[in-house]
Amino acid sequence: MEIFNLEHINMDLKGNEQKEVLSSLADLASSLDIVGDKDTLVNDYLEREKESTTGFGNGVAIPHARSNNIKEAAILFGRTDSDIEWDSLDGKPVNTFISLLVPNDQGDTHLKLLAQLSRKLVHKDFVNILKTGTKEEVFEAINDIVSK
Repeated sequence: MEIFNLEHINMDLKGNEQKEVLSSLADLASSLDIVGDKDTLVNDYLEREKESTTGFGNGVAIPHARSNNIKEAAILFGRTDSDIEWDSLDGKPVNTFISLLVPNDQGDTHLKLLAQLSRKLVHKDFVNILKTGTKEEVFEAINDIVSK
């Protein structure tokens, strides 16, 4: 399976608070058979948020998890209709999510993806596509980065 494809995108994530959004992302991961257990993934996400926020700024968060519960490295993308309080670096709420899921034994993959995406998130044109683009445009923008 590819690390990222159109099925990994949900333009209508449900949730009005952080845990609900993380649960929606976990539902998506579970439906794609990326994780063994959905609830474990939600807990992994929440544990990671306790370490430091994944709210990157400009309304974008990169919730991520690394655990044995994850079967293969994958990227998920989602948007919510409402702004979600995320304790972001810029203090603003979030409505756009790029989730990185990596098995425990693939730490290098995890760091590489995180670095590639973080560098790109300082570019306004990239962020605009994430926030306003179609499913296909978002797929192309993210795939451009991670397929290199």
